[in-house]
Amino acid sequence: MDSKKKYKPPFVLKIMRVSIHILTFLAPPLAARLVNYLWFKTHRHDEPRREQRILDTAVWKEVGFESKVVQLYSWGKDNAPTVLLVHGWNGRGAQLGSFVQGLVDHGYHVLAFDAPGHGRSSSKNTNLPEISRVIQELSEQFGPFSAGIAHSFGGLCLMHAVSTGVKMDKAVCIASAFNVERLVQFFAKLMQVKPKIVERQKRLLEQQFGEELWQQYSMPNMVRKISTSGLIIHDDGDDAIPVDRSKMIAQVWNESELVLTSGLGHRRILRDKAVITKAVEFIAN
Repeated sequence: MDSKKKYKPPFVLKIMRVSIHILTFLAPPLAARLVNYLWFKTHRHDEPRREQRILDTAVWKEVGFESKVVQLYSWGKDNAPTVLLVHGWNGRGAQLGSFVQGLVDHGYHVLAFDAPGHGRSSSKNTNLPEISRVIQELSEQFGPFSAGIAHSFGGLCLMHAVSTGVKMDKAVCIASAFNVERLVQFFAKLMQVKPKIVERQKRLLEQQFGEELWQQYSMPNMVRKISTSGLIIHDDGDDAIPVDRSKMIAQVWNESELVLTSGLGHRRILRDKAVITKAVEFIAN
């Protein structure tokens, strides 16, 4: 008997899959719109105690952004060089909290935020260009940033902001997403979406963001444009974003270094002491 437990999708996920499946046969345009709606919808998760502890040491501040409210957290002296922390999809600013103490000890001011639809920020949905605009707004209010550390989807958001004008000397991208097209494919696999519906959803995205979005929101295309030095860190056992994505990014990012880990996966990598030390030393030196 196999000792491994089979993955059982949550009940809500089953309902969404069934709804998409039914609409695929009855009304394909509605199926595509449902998939597109779900793609932008965010989900909040409870903070573990380790994150609550780091937030207890932060200065909290809310800032207005367009029609939304974004929650900020900061550590260290305000007049010190600032490092921005950018979390991934359905994450929280505090997920990168393990980097805070080392950065503060090296004399940095650290700023984290919950993206719209995440953590304590308002809204129930967001998208890459919106988060990029949040980073641009934070740069104008609290920058310039000396460096940034981003995880997963946050890597795309941070690099888009940098490639469109946010100044930053160094950037650490941990398990970064590769491009929007691969994210669409990943989501389609998760939701068991038929290829014809995926193509319809792509057309909806092009109507909203322009036909050039596939080239515009691509890590390789972004990092080719920037002078920011990069540290790319990825685990070879990451089951959310394959490690070969970071290998391809490193090939086209001038002044970048690729560090591979093993046995840390997609999220535990954010709490690994060796990873934290490497990132802090890269920024400080």
